Amino acid sequence: MAKQFINREGELAFLKTKREEQTPQLLIIYGRRRVGKTELLIQFMRENPNVPSIYFLAGRKRWVENIRELQNRMAEVVGDSLFARAEFSDYIELFSEFSKRYHRQIVITIDEFPYLHDPTRDIESMFQKIYDEIISKTEIYLILCGSSIAMMEGLFGYKSPLYGRRTGQWLVEPLGFNDSYKFFPRYDIKDAMAAYAVLGGIPFHLTLFDDRYKVMENIERTLLNKGSVLYNEPEFLLREELREPRNYFSILNAISSGTTKFSEILNATGMDKGMVSRYLDVLHDLRLIRKSVPVTLTREKIRNTRYYVADNLFKFWFKFVYPNAGLIESGDVPAVIRMITSQFDSYTSFAFEDVSKEFLYKIRQDLPFPFDKIGRWWHKDAEIDLVALNEHTREIMFVECKWQQKKAGVKVLKNLMATSVLVDWGGSGRREHYCVISKSGLTASAEAFAQENGIISFDLADMVRVFG
Repeated sequence: MAKQFINREGELAFLKTKREEQTPQLLIIYGRRRVGKTELLIQFMRENPNVPSIYFLAGRKRWVENIRELQNRMAEVVGDSLFARAEFSDYIELFSEFSKRYHRQIVITIDEFPYLHDPTRDIESMFQKIYDEIISKTEIYLILCGSSIAMMEGLFGYKSPLYGRRTGQWLVEPLGFNDSYKFFPRYDIKDAMAAYAVLGGIPFHLTLFDDRYKVMENIERTLLNKGSVLYNEPEFLLREELREPRNYFSILNAISSGTTKFSEILNATGMDKGMVSRYLDVLHDLRLIRKSVPVTLTREKIRNTRYYVADNLFKFWFKFVYPNAGLIESGDVPAVIRMITSQFDSYTSFAFEDVSKEFLYKIRQDLPFPFDKIGRWWHKDAEIDLVALNEHTREIMFVECKWQQKKAGVKVLKNLMATSVLVDWGGSGRREHYCVISKSGLTASAEAFAQENGIISFDLADMVRVFG
């Protein structure tokens, strides 16, 4: 599919507001690889053509090479041959000379800022001095952008030399279903949901599906084809971020297989407790897994915590591609397709829960009460897909999400009501509501039961009206 820029209204509004302040700026823009940071910044500059801009992509190069490339970008704006030919030993000298020659507002973006790091130089202290002694006295709008989330967050940490200098920061996150849907104008909502369950909300990944083909055909073309980008994309991204990805592979593989408790991950991987805890923290910091506790809990406790792969592409890859690499390499792709097809509805049901949560957030003002918290709930062997809470009004809504070919029957609704009794929250005076969101709707008897008991129901047609 052709590359396109979708959404990011919040990010663009933030950047525009900062530009309109017409004061020195030091902004930190960060997020996972492929999430669309560069496209966002280029779009921002494109939408503001009256403000000169410099975009510089740092590389894994020698110190002097990166300085020289940024100098070349600056020279194009300054139009000064002496500046262009000068030699600078560091970025302080470069910014100092630039500020003497340019006196208007300008946006300077340094993309992949972590690549400027040099073991013999303190780049953060250097940029602290640049901000304090140069930028703070100009109208330079400096954006530092990077994919190393831990390092970029460290830039505005208390121990960083840049602490207190930044004028704003923004974590660029994957798109939700509402915006991912727009990448596939030819797909109906079922196929768009399936595509989202496979790819998640990373724009680059979404562009690799072609909606002229069926979803399973796209899976075969882009994920089960040895020469395709997505065939080894998760492995490539992990190797970019981690020195020794083997143990992380084991953990992600275990979680993708349904092992979600800490003790289960310990048993599945055979690693010691400290190692697993440390690796889980790293994967969480990289936004590749998420920690989840029952929504009714006020404090996170490790015995109540479950771990889920946060990225749908990683989830799909570790469930279907990684364990079947032998079949794919030997050319028996049809066997893998049959395996995926037989489990695909069950697999997609987890993504459907996330989309249902997004759907409920968008219509929360039209629900019986505006919830302020929503998430999964479980206790021992009992589970509810989503529970929405309003602490102030002591209202609670129990939500069942059904992604299956057949219509949901009365048994589904009765089970939801029975399980809700086990949820310890709000005391005896709480007000209870029930909701079912289903792919195929309700049976006639279930519709009648829902009406008699005040149970709200939604189907894909309702989602189409909300998501467009």
